[in-house]
Amino acid sequence: MLYVAAALLFLLFGLLLYRAYARERDVSMALKGAAMIGAGFFFIAIVRSMIVYKPLMILHIAAVFLYGYGVVRYLLARETRIVLLAAPLVSILLFFVTAWFFREV
Repeated sequence: MLYVAAALLFLLFGLLLYRAYARERDVSMALKGAAMIGAGFFFIAIVRSMIVYKPLMILHIAAVFLYGYGVVRYLLARETRIVLLAAPLVSILLFFVTAWFFREV
């Protein structure tokens, strides 16, 4: 189900990216938006490995939604909020720190 939602988001983001590029004809903005969309799908794919730690997985899913909001905001208004875009990185970092401290010996 998550991958179906990701595919629909991919189509939506592709449409938003095309509309933003058609409106402004700025190649650097289009490449930056495409990189953000690609990173977002990487963050969605990471969720499967976080299923071991359920609270962190829920935090990561919420962070991915915030990331998606940040990407849409960038594509529509060209405003970049670093906090929104870095939220999934924080949850991934917490995942690795938790796994490192609580690993089985």
